[in-house]
Amino acid sequence: MTIASVFKPQAYIEFVRQPNGITGVGRQLVGYPFHLGRTLRFDGDPAGMSSLYLQSCSGGIFQGDDLGLRLVAQAGTQAHLTSAASTIVHSMNDGREARHRVLIQAEADSLLEYIPDPLVIFPRANLQNEVTVTLHPGARVLLGEALVLHDPDLSGQVFDSYASETLVRDAAGNLLVRDRFRIEGHTLQSKRPGINGRYQAQGSFFALTASDPAPALLAALRQAIEPIPGIYAAASALPNGAGAWMRLLAEDAIGLRQAIQAAWVAMRIKFTGLTPASKRK
Repeated sequence: MTIASVFKPQAYIEFVRQPNGITGVGRQLVGYPFHLGRTLRFDGDPAGMSSLYLQSCSGGIFQGDDLGLRLVAQAGTQAHLTSAASTIVHSMNDGREARHRVLIQAEADSLLEYIPDPLVIFPRANLQNEVTVTLHPGARVLLGEALVLHDPDLSGQVFDSYASETLVRDAAGNLLVRDRFRIEGHTLQSKRPGINGRYQAQGSFFALTASDPAPALLAALRQAIEPIPGIYAAASALPNGAGAWMRLLAEDAIGLRQAIQAAWVAMRIKFTGLTPASKRK
């Protein structure tokens, strides 16, 4: 039994390549609490690329939520999916957690970008975030994950815990990458050297590809984030020739957004040769 066979997401979006070469949404099943906006085209995007906004109608993530999103990029498609704004992870006062799962299937020679705005973590929140990517030959996937605190000064109560796991597999199901971590609010509040120090916001960025040499991706990522003030970041090659990634800490949400935006632009240029325009928010 595969993950996809038991995964029951509230939102299913499948991108298809139309006869004229334009990527469109071939199939979609989007239910509460999600809403999918119409397909948009932006200057600086490759010809035929689609950009879409996935919105939340519920006002955020609440205790007990088990939210799922499944994305399928058929062969040769090019799509960018983001959120309209940051998602609030609300307080969970009885200790229950919430779960958010994303399942991505990137078929041959597709380009899929899933870069939502940072999560805003409220006091007493508990969230488990899981992303699983199946990477077919020639496929490229850009992933962004970021979180900021509702109280960036850490002067009051903080969130309970945030756990993240990212899995990348090839078309045969072989595990290529597993990244996971768990952070507790009181750990951030203590500002421990070697963990977060003065930095309160954090994020990760993945450039998943088996077709592009990691050294070139790393050089572009490092150059892109070097001039951004107030961040602490590092980039390295992923195992099994699966691309490159970056983990970063930031003093505030502004620096975090700038760094992830810069990483996205750098990788878009590497993959397509084109500089994307900023997405309207």
